[in-house]
Amino acid sequence: MRNRGKRYTDDFKKMVIEVYNSGKPILELCSEYGVTSATVYKWLKKPPSGDPKKLVVKMSDEPKSSVDNKEILRLKKEIECIKEENEIIKKAITMFVEVKDLS
Repeated sequence: MRNRGKRYTDDFKKMVIEVYNSGKPILELCSEYGVTSATVYKWLKKPPSGDPKKLVVKMSDEPKSSVDNKEILRLKKEIECIKEENEIIKKAITMFVEVKDLS
């Protein structure tokens, strides 16, 4: 009889997939749970006896650094906008103070 290797329960497989979906890299999962990366990829491609309609693998067309760079640019634009709004508010306060002093 041939040895088929390790057997994992469906609950264990689902748990590993959930940890992956929460953002943990596959290499960390492999070292932490003692599973090969090929096995994890197989589980992601075909989830264990669960909902086959549910998409498990998170894929992005862009590399992570590209997404991070876009987020940084968006935040920089937002900061500039807030700085402009603060300057407008400062000028308005100054105008109100001057008007009050004249009264």
